[in-house]
Amino acid sequence: MQSFERLSPDMLLPLLQTRAEELLRAIEMTKKSLTRAPRGRLKLARRGRDFYACHVVEDKCEYISKGNLALMSKLAQKYYDEKELGVLECKLNLVDAFIEKYKAIDVLEVYEKLCEERKSLVVPIQLSDEEYARRWLAVSYKGKGFEAGAPDLRTAKGERVRSKSEVIIADTLGRLGIPYKYECPLKFADGGRTIYPDFTCLDLRTRKEFLWEHLGMMDNPEYASLAVKKLSSYLQSGYVPGKNLIISMESSEKPLSQNDVKKIVKEIFFH
Repeated sequence: MQSFERLSPDMLLPLLQTRAEELLRAIEMTKKSLTRAPRGRLKLARRGRDFYACHVVEDKCEYISKGNLALMSKLAQKYYDEKELGVLECKLNLVDAFIEKYKAIDVLEVYEKLCEERKSLVVPIQLSDEEYARRWLAVSYKGKGFEAGAPDLRTAKGERVRSKSEVIIADTLGRLGIPYKYECPLKFADGGRTIYPDFTCLDLRTRKEFLWEHLGMMDNPEYASLAVKKLSSYLQSGYVPGKNLIISMESSEKPLSQNDVKKIVKEIFFH
């Protein structure tokens, strides 16, 4: 994949925001646990090889029998939760403060504030999503041709594709703002034959490409056998479903639906 940037996508902020949400949930659960905890605290003492436990409430201290493990566990959990709550709140405050300071400094702003004349003379260290997508789409390529007599199926953008299902995929990608190329040639790293994946999609968050193959006649034994071989070739070349390869299928009994495609796109590119 061609890179237009010297700085990799900034994934730190999303990771920090996710961490802050996890810490907040943990704090809320810990506070909820403390509201259900019994009064007082647990006092443990050792006598030889044994230990004994007492329930201390204000200035009263009562022995807890060894059979009353439930009370001991609740008091021990309370002690742990109180200690852990302070640590969680401290971490959340630190993360929140860092997020605020980090958000205030934007690498993209330096380039965006330049006049157009100066922009044309500069190679930016990082691009906006819109500019990156524009440059990615501007890289020309030659796709496969269409045989004479093949159906003239068009997407909403006027592109010609080979099936109604590919129209659904292309239009869904377009509606949801996912840049894609149709049948962009790809040569496997081992120097093998050139293939033409149905779609090459760009995840702008990570600048990562996903190949999308739609297998449209899976109830046809000959087609299904070829599809298995195709998937095996992808795996041998480092393309794994869910990692950098999307596979969709259909049969005459279960055609591809717009909802199916939408779910796939949202899971891969917006999750």
